[in-house]
Amino acid sequence: MTTTYRQNRETQRPSSLWSALVILGIAVTVLGLLLITNPFTTVGALAVIAGVALLVSGITEIVSAVRTENSGSAIFFGALTAVAGVVILLWPGVTLHAIALIVGAALIVAGVVRALLVLASRNGQAGRTGSVARGLLIAALAVVLGVLALAWPSSTVVVLAVLFGIQLVVTGVTEVALGLALRP
Repeated sequence: MTTTYRQNRETQRPSSLWSALVILGIAVTVLGLLLITNPFTTVGALAVIAGVALLVSGITEIVSAVRTENSGSAIFFGALTAVAGVVILLWPGVTLHAIALIVGAALIVAGVVRALLVLASRNGQAGRTGSVARGLLIAALAVVLGVLALAWPSSTVVVLAVLFGIQLVVTGVTEVALGLALRP
């Protein structure tokens, strides 16, 4: 069993992107944990953390897109997420309502695009039903969290920070796992 695994790994083309995915995945996870463990931050701090998290998440998606068949769609999604992060960072007087709308919209778009990418690429993933299911679960979580953020824009900083933090942790851990799976 181990020998077969080792032979399969030796015949696969190694990816130079694995370390970037791991580093960016760790960064997204850390930002998510900061949001979860420090929910009483001010709106300004939440804006900075959310902006940085969206920017890093967008860059991670762009780096991941290099390995997908539908890289144009994934790159567009990553760019859209990164732009949302830049908008939040450059908008100094942003209110919680605006953060909720931007984050909610970004999460919904992220979830829908991720689901479409997973469904489009599942043909090439024969025998990897768990991977498809995991991708769809993450997409559904993003959409649900986005809808919640849009439904209650006047919610407290604590609720928004924890919800967004959970989504970032899940995304970050997934990116780390993907990066580790791609390492030579």
